[in-house]
Amino acid sequence: MAIYLYFDGEARAALDYYARIFRTPIEQLLTLGEMPEPPEQVSLHRRIMHGRICVMGQDIMVADSWEPGVLPDISGFAIELEFEDLDQARLIHLTLSGEGEDTSGFGPTFWARGFGTCRDKFGVPWMINCD
Repeated sequence: MAIYLYFDGEARAALDYYARIFRTPIEQLLTLGEMPEPPEQVSLHRRIMHGRICVMGQDIMVADSWEPGVLPDISGFAIELEFEDLDQARLIHLTLSGEGEDTSGFGPTFWARGFGTCRDKFGVPWMINCD
């Protein structure tokens, strides 16, 4: 299973952001302009058709909407990451929420040494857990 996130022209920035936070290379990046038959509208050519990084053994893939201003209506999900190192979990939560929104704080719970939820600067919801 893999995560696929859609953006409205921000896919490249999101991929760069996630690659920096998780210290992983961008494994694939293709633009609409690189397609065998690119869109007629030249302004779409720099949009991302497909991008991919690997975070903790899982692919996170991104793409831009082919129609500016139109995104799939997706809600009721979060990307959940499991950590063994409490300091690393706390740092990732702090970093993701730093330019976004800390929705729960990060701290101990009855099920984990550390847990927190947040939305990053692109509005993507995350759950960070450290058993």
